Amino acid sequence: MHIQFYSKNIELSNQIKNHVQEKIGGLEKYESQIIDCQVDLSKNTHHKKGDVYRAEVNIKLAYDKKLIRAVVETENIISAIDQVKDKIQRQIIRVKDKIKKH
Repeated sequence: MHIQFYSKNIELSNQIKNHVQEKIGGLEKYESQIIDCQVDLSKNTHHKKGDVYRAEVNIKLAYDKKLIRAVVETENIISAIDQVKDKIQRQIIRVKDKIKKH
């Protein structure tokens, strides 16, 4: 799966890119019809609690015109990636279950 990376106020190190590719790339075992995957990572420094990291994943499927989207904000970029992967995985499974029922 090809993953497009976008970042704002954060430098994407190889460690972060590899973590995203491992977690988000692993979604192919749940759905092989993923056409496009876009990952947006950002850091907001204007927050009362300090730095807040945001991870957003947008996925397009070949057989469905809908865009599957998940967003998570946490104090750690790695935990944001892990949590957004779990959210998007649940959504993919839900979409597949709906299609199987029809």
